[in-house]
Amino acid sequence: MRFLAGSLKKSALVARGTALKKSTFVARGTAESIMLGLMHPRLLAASALASTSLFACYAHATSAPPTSGTAVVVGVSHTPGIGSAVAKRFAEGGMRVGIIGRQPARLEEVKAEILKAVPDADIVCAPCDATDPAAVKQAFQSLKAQQGAPSALIYNLSCRPFPPTEVSSIEPARLEADWRTGPLGGLLCVQEVLPAMREQAEGTIIFTGASASLRGSKRFGSFAVAKTGLRALAQSLCKEEGPNGVHVSHVVVDGLVDMPVIQQFFPDAPTGRKLDPAAVAECYWQLHTQDKRCYAFEVDIRPHMADW
Repeated sequence: MRFLAGSLKKSALVARGTALKKSTFVARGTAESIMLGLMHPRLLAASALASTSLFACYAHATSAPPTSGTAVVVGVSHTPGIGSAVAKRFAEGGMRVGIIGRQPARLEEVKAEILKAVPDADIVCAPCDATDPAAVKQAFQSLKAQQGAPSALIYNLSCRPFPPTEVSSIEPARLEADWRTGPLGGLLCVQEVLPAMREQAEGTIIFTGASASLRGSKRFGSFAVAKTGLRALAQSLCKEEGPNGVHVSHVVVDGLVDMPVIQQFFPDAPTGRKLDPAAVAECYWQLHTQDKRCYAFEVDIRPHMADW
């Protein structure tokens, strides 16, 4: 009995410690336990208990919130690109998707690309300058009327860091314009979705950041102002709304994204230095489907050849 009790305790610890392992590893470990039990009958009961516990823990660890509802992706332009890839991934997940960007033609192009992959997707375009308070309110009112209140907001808008400019030469108008794409635009969009999320006690808000979110670099001062400001807003929002059931995340995209504008500026960059937009979108989807008892605020992602 003492031997069996020790085995049961050990199996329970194994179950708890491996709850987040992949199912293939769990299956292999369980099979080995059962084989051990066959060799030693007194271990069979403990092995069966461990097997049940392991799979139960894994099922809980991978439980996800409902993926129905509406996602709004702000900052959709290039295809391929992070915004278009995220919109496509959330549509593949069964969500209605509203896409916001300044150029109607590009929004329609992204919509057409998504419908090729997901023919029954519900995609609505809302051309809008996300730094204009009146335009943002009108765009979200239109989306809500057609698709319902958003349960997910992905704020992907960003200024361009080019041309790199020393602080001594930054024009005040550029600094203000860059800042508007960061914390100001983020604030405007968040305020449009937050009331319904609070009422439902659930929702996801994801901000796209960059390495400049964490530090200023030479000749990238204006870009850093926009990105550090957005990250600070996201941190405050996360601390305020987490207890209300709203999951706020900030993704540090630390690397070149494989999209047309990057190919234009870095034509010789090898594939291993460029992030795959579809892989980035999968990361965003994983954040959206995290269990409430295991929220991640910040994730930094980069291609394997990135120098960091």
